[in-house]
Amino acid sequence: MKKINKTPGPNALTHFAANNPTARWEPDFKDENGGDDYHAIRQQIFDDQAGLCAYCETKVDNLPINKQRIEHFHSKSDDSNSSQNWGLDWNNIIGVCIGGEDADKSKHPRPANLSCDAHKNHLISKEHLSAQCEGYLLNPLNISATPCLFNLDKRTGELLPNDTVCQQVAGIENNFSSVRKLVEETIKALNINCDRLKDQRLAVRNEYNRQVKAARKKKDREVFTRMAVQWFQNKWPSFFTTRRLLLGQYAEAYLETIDYNG
Repeated sequence: MKKINKTPGPNALTHFAANNPTARWEPDFKDENGGDDYHAIRQQIFDDQAGLCAYCETKVDNLPINKQRIEHFHSKSDDSNSSQNWGLDWNNIIGVCIGGEDADKSKHPRPANLSCDAHKNHLISKEHLSAQCEGYLLNPLNISATPCLFNLDKRTGELLPNDTVCQQVAGIENNFSSVRKLVEETIKALNINCDRLKDQRLAVRNEYNRQVKAARKKKDREVFTRMAVQWFQNKWPSFFTTRRLLLGQYAEAYLETIDYNG
């Protein structure tokens, strides 16, 4: 998970919400203007995220529309506050993948390999997670771009809390005793350490290892600097955080030169 910066309104959704404060996301907004406004908003969301799933960072903007999903971080069905329409709140909406619902079940059985909002909603349906999930998991719209809250186990492909950073970070909405616990619970709630996603992160690690091995044979000491440019000069590669953690100080140095802020 990385920080996401949304393009501020006004836009078709904010206009619709202002004029129809009690309307629903579906079917009301999705059917507005024959669906054109919805499609424009969906495009803006994924453009803001450089085509990445807001949770696992797989690339989704090159996939069919039915494999791109709009997620309401705070459940849109929550109507406990009459002055807050979560379904039409521009700052409550992110773009995600379909969480492995289309994966080969013989290789990656479900629900063990569901992730992202698919797993989050599974937990909510089982009443293992509140629909009012602020403070129970990280919101990519509200985290800092730097430093990174995660570490990577290069052997397994697992994402883990970065203990040092977690001790330093403040100002995150948190219902747990520590930021470290919040990061742990986020990983669990989104199931981003399922085998399916670990395998994909390991594929990135393997590509990293291949490039490093080839460079060492040539005594090429610039491989890490060059890889940082290769990976981060265009917004943004799949598994951004994995690549960032693999390259460590070289990633941080390059991201600083481009004023990275999400």
